[in-house]
Amino acid sequence: MQQQNLLILRSLKQNIEALIAPIEAGEVEFYGEDSHKVQSGLDLLMGELTMVVLLLSDPEGTISAAELELLNDMRHVVFGYAIPELNSNDPMELRRQFLRIHPDRLLTLDNLPLSVRLLQVYDGSHGTEYANKARLLFVQFSEAMIKADENEHPIEVALLGHFQQTLNGEDNHES
Repeated sequence: MQQQNLLILRSLKQNIEALIAPIEAGEVEFYGEDSHKVQSGLDLLMGELTMVVLLLSDPEGTISAAELELLNDMRHVVFGYAIPELNSNDPMELRRQFLRIHPDRLLTLDNLPLSVRLLQVYDGSHGTEYANKARLLFVQFSEAMIKADENEHPIEVALLGHFQQTLNGEDNHES
């Protein structure tokens, strides 16, 4: 685990754990009686966080060893070390898996992640600020990912800026 990533990884699990119950409650509020659409808040958040990180760090179809290490570290912090390590062939498979699990979801950098939208629903009903916490989590981890290989590609930086605008409600095309 790289030293510069320790700070974000230390807070990652705690921040994610704080968001799981409100995401699941937001799902119940949003979907109502349509309970077959309700899924694990952890799976939803980690799936979206992983996909966003892959979209940002992999604009040319490759992922660096340092980026892959950070992604594996993120998964280990949240799920433990019993899960298998991802390798350089796995980013495309992760995308396919996300689409199999969420066939009706479009996750791009110009769509607000469903987890954030569900937290907005929850916040609106309960006067909380969980959606902002989730936005910060997406931005912090995305920034760490594009800096992981110490080679910030201009495309990555531009994509991150666009994604931050999406998270902040500017130019949203929610699906």
